[in-house]
Amino acid sequence: MAISKAPILEVRDLEVEFSVDEGQIKVLDGVSFQVAPGQTLGIVGESGCGKSVTSLAIMGLLPQPHGRVVAGAIDFQGEALLGLSPDQMYKVRGNRISMIFQEPMTALNPVKTIGAQLVEVFALHRPEYSKRDRKEAAIAMLRKVGMPEPEARFDVYPHNLSGGMRQRVMIAMALACEPDLLICDEPTTALDVTIQAQILALMKELQAQTGMAILFITHDLGVVAELCDEVVVMYAGRAVERAQVFDLFERPHHPYTHGLMRSIPRLEDAPKTLLNTIKGQVPSLSEMPAGCRFSNRCPHASARCVSEVPPVELLANRHAVACHHWKEISL
Repeated sequence: MAISKAPILEVRDLEVEFSVDEGQIKVLDGVSFQVAPGQTLGIVGESGCGKSVTSLAIMGLLPQPHGRVVAGAIDFQGEALLGLSPDQMYKVRGNRISMIFQEPMTALNPVKTIGAQLVEVFALHRPEYSKRDRKEAAIAMLRKVGMPEPEARFDVYPHNLSGGMRQRVMIAMALACEPDLLICDEPTTALDVTIQAQILALMKELQAQTGMAILFITHDLGVVAELCDEVVVMYAGRAVERAQVFDLFERPHHPYTHGLMRSIPRLEDAPKTLLNTIKGQVPSLSEMPAGCRFSNRCPHASARCVSEVPPVELLANRHAVACHHWKEISL
């Protein structure tokens, strides 16, 4: 889906550094993308590529005092989030922008009932609600996300629920205040495929009802194909390719994206066929090449790739790629 509306979220040239024993390490380097109302943008890449750091930077939740945004801009509904005070950001977070984390057992409070935790969301962001209103709204949200017997589940603790039910609680908490943007940080990774499909279907249904934008972070290309309209491929802290989802699967241009696509098992493959892999390893953040960060693993790399950072080239149909040799590469 092409962006036909003004973007609700715009990230421009975002750079994030972490303080470590060796000094300052740049974990995000020039990341840019947009999300429109009603759109689902996927951010895909292997572990450690900067997907979760991107989401934490948007939410103002980078670990302190070690993580900080050193350059770039994050605009939400025309407002510069990086310029907001902690109190101002507190009113945005959980209200206008919400987030669902990968493992609900680490995000939910184990000593509070799920009802108490849901009610707390309304107490923080809907102070005009009475105590009775908050409980009714909490039960209504549990019912909306498909929780069986929501009145009974209101008084149970997180450990009394299955993984799928806990994730539904997280979704209920995230959507309680009807946010305009929902950030999902690999919310289905720990679930089996049946429950994963139910959660994805639920998110699509709720998005259709509310018109919210979704930023979906994952390493699963199957989830990307199922849920997303547009995709950003990240590698080692940089966005190396961006495209509408069908264009990306049909015509990937970056060598890293090619490698990801070739690594997907296919039904037509012969029995006992070896899976294709991307050779080598992601370099340490403290030892990144001066040019393209994929150059040490890329079969098409040249001397230019090692020394010169490839610019982002905007192609037709909103397809963008950062590669010196993308024109020479065929799938």
